[in-house]
Amino acid sequence: MYLEHFQLRSQPFCEHAAATALWQDQRMKEGLARLDFLIAMGELGMLTGPSGVGKSALIKQFLNGLTPQQCETVYCHLTHLPSSGLLKLVATQLGEPPRRGKDRLYEQILERAQRAEGTLLLIFDEAHLLASESLTDLRLLLSSALNVGPPLKILLAGQDALRGAMKRAQHADLLNRISVRYQLRPLSKLQTTQYVDFQISQAGGDVKIFGEEVKDLLHDFTGGLPRAINNLAIACLLQATADGAARVNEDVFRQATAEFQLQ
Repeated sequence: MYLEHFQLRSQPFCEHAAATALWQDQRMKEGLARLDFLIAMGELGMLTGPSGVGKSALIKQFLNGLTPQQCETVYCHLTHLPSSGLLKLVATQLGEPPRRGKDRLYEQILERAQRAEGTLLLIFDEAHLLASESLTDLRLLLSSALNVGPPLKILLAGQDALRGAMKRAQHADLLNRISVRYQLRPLSKLQTTQYVDFQISQAGGDVKIFGEEVKDLLHDFTGGLPRAINNLAIACLLQATADGAARVNEDVFRQATAEFQLQ
């Protein structure tokens, strides 16, 4: 196992790391600032970016910084559900047996928002999968929440297709309600190097395990997407362990990437 081979005390490049163990770069700081504004003064937020860029990590860091008194959150990722099913899911996650009919579901969610200690934030991850009817329902929910206090807020997080969906004529009103938007971009070459070093250091390893030239190759091969970097870096560590190599060099990297060529 490469943990023993490289004398690591924990798993680096972990997909489900604790919020306190997540790397925070300038992209994350900018995103957190916008999400903080959403809670303080906004109504509807939109977070977009390609798959594996770190949207979930940003949301995890954001939620970790909130207090129950400040904000109550509902996280929904089953966005492929029919619109009525999505509203029922929200009600269920709020601890309520869903009522029958959309009108009564709207009322139920708004009533629950009024009983919240702080702001009620509904987070819809994978929001690019939301049906057009579901987006309309969310607009109606926000429109109905004008007199709700504490306020009801919504965050839509999804791949870049979400921005295109929001530009359709039937969603113009919802688009105009967006007070916070952030496009999370892949890591630069320098950020990729810093990211790899951070992951290895967090695991108690020597940053020289990955050669500098390999860190550049990791960026070029993955396009700077953290999830792809994680997967390839682990493949490199496994390959180096199998080869008995003390470091991940270019030869180890090219052997490791061979198993990714079919993607």
